[in-house]
Amino acid sequence: MSEQDAKVRQDSATPEPGEIPQHARPAVRMMPGPATEPEDEPAPHSKRRRWTLTVMAVLGAGALAAAFTLGPTLIRITQQNDAKLTMPEKIGAMVRDDSPAAKDTAGYLLTALAADIELDTTATGIYTDPAEGAAKSVMVFGGTTTMFSPERELDTVLKLMEDETGGVTGLKEYEPGDLGGILKCGSADGPDGVMAVCGWADHGSIALALFPSRTPAEAAPLMTTIRTTTLSRP
Repeated sequence: MSEQDAKVRQDSATPEPGEIPQHARPAVRMMPGPATEPEDEPAPHSKRRRWTLTVMAVLGAGALAAAFTLGPTLIRITQQNDAKLTMPEKIGAMVRDDSPAAKDTAGYLLTALAADIELDTTATGIYTDPAEGAAKSVMVFGGTTTMFSPERELDTVLKLMEDETGGVTGLKEYEPGDLGGILKCGSADGPDGVMAVCGWADHGSIALALFPSRTPAEAAPLMTTIRTTTLSRP
């Protein structure tokens, strides 16, 4: 080896002042770290979308449950709403009494009925069968309105009759017929003894009738006839 080559080798092996000699430096081995993947942080709009879908699912389930619960009632309300109640001149063999006294009595009863329930339209009449005489005249009074709970409304107006008759006892539910709804009859004290008191109610109409000298069992089918004759639906 030439003198020049030895000098170059010596210069390269001699560290500069302040420099750590090569042989004294710690061996640093670059160890591969565990491979990490960046976590997918859901975007704000994705979170909002999930919340929206959750809320919609909850509301949808509630609406479905309400549909099962209220659906049949809403259908009946639609079918029975917009009813029309009229008092024709005749109901079966009975003829309407248009005398002033009869109108005053019917009007008084109707006022008592309307005092506790708001009616859109009202109708009233007193009917007498010529073969039976005035002792068995039937007093009918009622009206039309939209009702969510017909039976509760009927029970309310029947309780009102306590002021007029001293109370209706022995109330029993009877077959309402093709018009549906609820029909109840009971007994009350009248001027000439015990009389039957009947009432019907559905989602579009409500009415009461007084049947002097009749039992509830006798009055119930007559009440059905009165209802089918006076009540109509579109």
